[in-house]
Amino acid sequence: MSPLTADPDDRGGPRGRFALRLVVAAIYAFLFGPIAIIVLTSFNATTSTAFPPTGFSLRWYGEFFRSASFTEAFRFSLELATVASVIATAIGFLAAYAIVRFAGRHRQTAQSLALLPAMVPHILISMSLLFALNFVPLPSYFALLAGHVLICLPFTIAGITASLDGVDAQLEAAALTLGASRLRALWEIVLPLVAPGLLSAVIFAFIISFGDVYIALFLSGPGMTTLPIEIFSYVQWESTPVVAAITTLQVLLIFALGFLVERLVGMRRLMRF
Repeated sequence: MSPLTADPDDRGGPRGRFALRLVVAAIYAFLFGPIAIIVLTSFNATTSTAFPPTGFSLRWYGEFFRSASFTEAFRFSLELATVASVIATAIGFLAAYAIVRFAGRHRQTAQSLALLPAMVPHILISMSLLFALNFVPLPSYFALLAGHVLICLPFTIAGITASLDGVDAQLEAAALTLGASRLRALWEIVLPLVAPGLLSAVIFAFIISFGDVYIALFLSGPGMTTLPIEIFSYVQWESTPVVAAITTLQVLLIFALGFLVERLVGMRRLMRF
């Protein structure tokens, strides 16, 4: 077999393949090592957050569920992330449909503008929204919700755009030719075909909103503390494995939702925007 037709996996010999696998393993260890440490620390039987843990206990998970402040913050984070993800997906669908069907040769420009909130650091967005409230006063909840919708929008637009690219525009054209209105064509043809993309956009937006720190730090009002902010406040004064337990639950939730997105449309397809 000539070098040009050789199997790429055979190039470099056993040593080359071993070195490549070692590098890949090191990258995965670097990415998932801290998460593994947090998960193991959450089962520590003592109040120490040192690693490795001494003993095994579910004590700190019980502490989380018995803490009114943590459970209330968790409930509020779930509520806020759910509302923000639904609104961001609704707006994202309209924006993505306009980009795919009507932007034409300006599509790349429209896509770049849609991605702008993802390229701006969240702390700058938070400060901008905080200053904007001086001119457009809003209740704290709606200001916080607007901030979360803003940071979620690029991801919903990206996911829905990827789904819309797979829908043949001729199907809509045929429906319009047969007398259907554009709204009816959207409802009966486009929406069913992009339903997996819409659901994945909701889930992805939920993950982004649920894990936000900066928007909540600047815009949260009394009684509207999200779970990341509650954790941040807690570790300033105390350090126990209850934080590791809460973080482990968050990681499990995000991993489960990420797996669901992957099963629905594929993460690589979602992020190719």
